[in-house]
Amino acid sequence: MRPLTTAELLLVWETGLQQSPLERSLHLLGKACAIADVNEVASMSIGERDARLLQLRGWMFGRQLLNVAHCPRCNERVEWESRVDELQLQPLPEQGGRPLQLEQEGYRVRFRLPDSHDMHRLLHDPFLRAQPRQILLSCILETWLEERQLAAEELPSHILDAVQQRMSEEDPQADISLLLDCPACRHQWEALFDISSYLWAEIHQWALRLLQETGLLAKTFHWSEQDILNMSARRRQFYLEMAGA
Repeated sequence: MRPLTTAELLLVWETGLQQSPLERSLHLLGKACAIADVNEVASMSIGERDARLLQLRGWMFGRQLLNVAHCPRCNERVEWESRVDELQLQPLPEQGGRPLQLEQEGYRVRFRLPDSHDMHRLLHDPFLRAQPRQILLSCILETWLEERQLAAEELPSHILDAVQQRMSEEDPQADISLLLDCPACRHQWEALFDISSYLWAEIHQWALRLLQETGLLAKTFHWSEQDILNMSARRRQFYLEMAGA
């Protein structure tokens, strides 16, 4: 994986304007990981995907993050800073992790971690939204009780709970919750940190600002867009100052 060039990131942004939030994340990672097949990117576990997005964010926009939320009780705006390192709960794994296994009370369960294919199905299938347990069942590859093979649906609830708990332990980056404290009313609540939407919002603002700067430099110095985008950010800033921006 590597950081994208200015021109590459701008193209990802332009394409992403017509994509869903999930597609944007997969397209961005595909570019960064040099993977042409988006289905291969979608097969990364949710935690691996988000760990890679967080790493990519640190490379492109720095390690410091400015966060904003609104208190659900009084609607007070809450701001705080965090660092990429504080939110990275797991190292970047080898791409395409192996199936995992749980053994408990004579049951042996082979399973995989949920991925973006599962998220896509959950978002677009009303039945799955009403029965999210089906996603867990679809991640189970093979089940045995002693020497007898079972269907995933035959597993007792407490074994399924154990599988789900093991998934959380193996893929902690998949669910990042922050405990927030409202300075106005002292209400505390948990907020989900979604690196996908956070990073896209930053990319969107960056792209709009870059296009404005490119237009100004092209008008002032009569340079092509490609020449301007090939400059480093520092050199563009010097020329913007010369142009009176």
